[in-house]
Amino acid sequence: MYVQSAYWNKASRYLFATVSLLLLGYWIYRWQQGLAPYGAEGDADLPGFIRWLLGYVFLLAVILGAAWLNHRLLYRKLVGRPTRLRWAYSSWLLILWWILFEFFQNLNGYATEIIIENWFVSLLCTLLIAALTLAIDQPESRRKRAELEQDKMEAELHNLRAQLHPHFLFNTLNTIYSEALQQDQDQLATLIAELSGLLRFSFKHAKQPRVTLHEEVDFLRRYIHLQQARLTPAQQQAVQINMTDEPRAYWLPPLLIIPFVENAFVHGVYDGPDFFLQIELKVEDDYLHLEIANGQAPKPRTGGSGTGISNTHQRLERLYQNNYLLEEERTPEIYRLYLKFPLSLSA
Repeated sequence: MYVQSAYWNKASRYLFATVSLLLLGYWIYRWQQGLAPYGAEGDADLPGFIRWLLGYVFLLAVILGAAWLNHRLLYRKLVGRPTRLRWAYSSWLLILWWILFEFFQNLNGYATEIIIENWFVSLLCTLLIAALTLAIDQPESRRKRAELEQDKMEAELHNLRAQLHPHFLFNTLNTIYSEALQQDQDQLATLIAELSGLLRFSFKHAKQPRVTLHEEVDFLRRYIHLQQARLTPAQQQAVQINMTDEPRAYWLPPLLIIPFVENAFVHGVYDGPDFFLQIELKVEDDYLHLEIANGQAPKPRTGGSGTGISNTHQRLERLYQNNYLLEEERTPEIYRLYLKFPLSLSA
């Protein structure tokens, strides 16, 4: 298979070289025919021909520059976002068409006899700019897709190394759950059921590109309930949770919020009268808003490298580029976090 592939690659190179040489000879012959009148005596306007040629070169350079600016300033910010922003990019192309039409009309003194020609030329330039923008974007898009695939493979490998076999784990939890019920340990049985639900969600949905907002919120509720079970009654009173019950079918990448909530419980829980922890999750204008605030422990807890938070930062950047907001505020008394990113209306 390798030999055959190499043979066809070599044959393709020979074919390309042959076609290029034939076309080069043909175009040299045609150029000689076209330039012959300019070298002979007569009325041929060589400076006019050069100005005409340079004009087309300049126009091509302007189109390439416009495509580059279009890609850097608008395309990456609008395309790949919620649907309304894609329509905004389409609207911008229509406006660009109109701007080019007015530009060509102005160059020709707004002559009415060439309105149709300027209409077609401006349309062609707009289509060229849009096509060149797509061509410029392809290498970056392929690179980002490759990075996301690599991150996904590394995460799956990490999970395989870190987890026990799911069936064995679930069977063990079911056994403990049954024993807890037989011993009238209802609270313990409830906690085991919550843990089982967390693990089941992780095993089932971690490899999926998207889950529903309802599933993600249910996962967060189970996790928070387990964390609250280890708190004292006074600490439980100081924890305030407000999470959305959004009825619409929104979708988002799985396990994208849990690192921030986990970080709040790991580093924000301590004994003291000034302890508090607030978590609010809501949806506004198709965006998910997460706000976390907690008191700072007098003696910061050691341990934890922050790898989960760092990886989540990178994941947000690769998923949403410039279309998300993550702000952190840290003082000696309070830590605040605000996260905002768009939700999808389909998987």
